[in-house]
Amino acid sequence: MSSLLNKVVIITGASSGIGAATALEFAKTGAKLVLAARNVERLNDIASQCVAKGLQQDKIFVKGCDITNEENLKSLIDSSVKKYGQIDVLVNNAGSGKYVPFLETSAEVFDEIFNINVRAPFILTQMCVPHLKKTQGCVVNVSSISGQRSFPMAMSYCMSKAALDHFTRTLAIDLAKEKVRVNSVNPGVVITEFQRRAGMTEEAYSKYLEKQKELQPLTAAIEPEEVAKVILFLASDQSSSVTGELIFVDGGRHAKAPV
Repeated sequence: MSSLLNKVVIITGASSGIGAATALEFAKTGAKLVLAARNVERLNDIASQCVAKGLQQDKIFVKGCDITNEENLKSLIDSSVKKYGQIDVLVNNAGSGKYVPFLETSAEVFDEIFNINVRAPFILTQMCVPHLKKTQGCVVNVSSISGQRSFPMAMSYCMSKAALDHFTRTLAIDLAKEKVRVNSVNPGVVITEFQRRAGMTEEAYSKYLEKQKELQPLTAAIEPEEVAKVILFLASDQSSSVTGELIFVDGGRHAKAPV
């Protein structure tokens, strides 16, 4: 992945899960990282882990950011350009979900999920594109198998990821003449805090992970590093002719008949 050396990479939601794993994978390439999330303390911990991977301290910029706040997004872009002079890669990773029955889903819950999963990536990408045009850079959206498959108790989340998938495809066509690529990774069940934060109990989560041995036959539940490696591929020159693609990282789950 030598093509990523000194490339400026913004990663949202970089304090945990897939975002943190992605930061650590990029750290191995010598890229210049902008790590964004609300939890600055955890971001600093990930930054220290990146240094332990061999990345120079001056190639890591930690930025506290609430992606639902437009001023925060503008500050993220402005400060990144001020520090590094350019933007080459945007990884729209930050996301949210809640397990709620349809009839119990309030407008507030619906809005929160769409603000984080759709509106924020839309606005942040808009802000990044003028810089990405200059570098012929790329966008990688972190979506979900839920964008293409329906799951109970997660209607708003599934809808938001479907919107993000179509955003990926449509924007890829819009920006192709500018040589800016836009792709998506669509993970299955990944071992992170996502399910617990969405409202799943420990007992339910344990059964849920066990069920993945059947649903995701190649791998069962997936480690975040496996998704990060695909993000790295999509950001590198090794995928220079790939755009508008949704890549499933789900151990084969999307290919199975519904269970």
